Amino acid sequence: MPFVSFASLKEYMEQLLPKLGLPQADAAVMSQIYIDTTKRGMGHHDINMLPMRLKALRSGAINPNPHFQRLSGFGGMERWDGDNGPGEVINHFSMRRAIDLAAQHGMGLCAVRNSNHYLCGAPYVAQAAQQGCIGLIISKGVPTMGVPGAKGCVVGQSPIGFAFPTREDWPVMLDISLAYTSGLQLFQRAKQGVSVPPWWGVDENGEATTDPDKLLRGVRYPIGEHKGFGLAILCELLTGVLSGGLILDQDEDMEGMAARSTAHTAIAIKADALMDRETYLERSTDLIHRIQARADGVRLPGQSSWSKRQVLEAQGSVQLSQLLWDELNKYARDCGTVQLTDCAPQEKE
Repeated sequence: MPFVSFASLKEYMEQLLPKLGLPQADAAVMSQIYIDTTKRGMGHHDINMLPMRLKALRSGAINPNPHFQRLSGFGGMERWDGDNGPGEVINHFSMRRAIDLAAQHGMGLCAVRNSNHYLCGAPYVAQAAQQGCIGLIISKGVPTMGVPGAKGCVVGQSPIGFAFPTREDWPVMLDISLAYTSGLQLFQRAKQGVSVPPWWGVDENGEATTDPDKLLRGVRYPIGEHKGFGLAILCELLTGVLSGGLILDQDEDMEGMAARSTAHTAIAIKADALMDRETYLERSTDLIHRIQARADGVRLPGQSSWSKRQVLEAQGSVQLSQLLWDELNKYARDCGTVQLTDCAPQEKE
């Protein structure tokens, strides 16, 4: 399978995305998000999702040049309309607004309706941590998750993430959904013929299944049963309800919003608002050291992806599947932009 350097991948996206209508500044933001998520080394919710986004941009399902509108605000809280723009661009903007509000008020919250899939929460909460904030981001989607004891899909998977800065090289960072797994991961397992645990959900007939393909057509269950279900309701309240966007499976043209659009909420807390920065960093670092001291081999959220990032950055490139390589280069040919070229990974010194 071919390798592509991160520099070439970024150039590819920064040339291609404007051809699909994105302003150059938004193309740069979106490109960097795909680079950062790919460097996490997770193998999903990264460059592998770019063809889906390119298809939506080219078809007009996503507005490539949105005009964000501030709908209301109070103190450190704001509500915006994302004009059906790319979720990556919208959430970079919303976290920036939350960080700016936190600088003024100690805490900032920015809820955005009329958005789209934002890839994953990691780049936005990392954005907050890099600016000296504790970052939290919440997303909603159409219902794909049920609850044991009830039939049918009731609520969305409610992806949620947080990050906070420490004196370590890496921020503590969690990026999860409240289902046992995402739809994309189920699709990958189905493609590879890998089974899933029977408690992850049920098939169309309400029977427990270990077949990821059947689970994709059935009902996924929340982590922790009623506990995860309760948290998912909170996430829906803080996103769809608070933003003024679509609620659960609501799918109607409401004030010009795109059908099946999603909503997101970014929250930033100024880490040194209640104490000086050095004291905060000392205490947050002490927290993770105390956790590590309590059990051998414990890894904090974000530690594994940081280690993978170091390897990939030293390598200078990432390996793509042949299918993804061909898809991306077809878009480049269609748009008359630079194609990806195979490169050998750099040797570690």
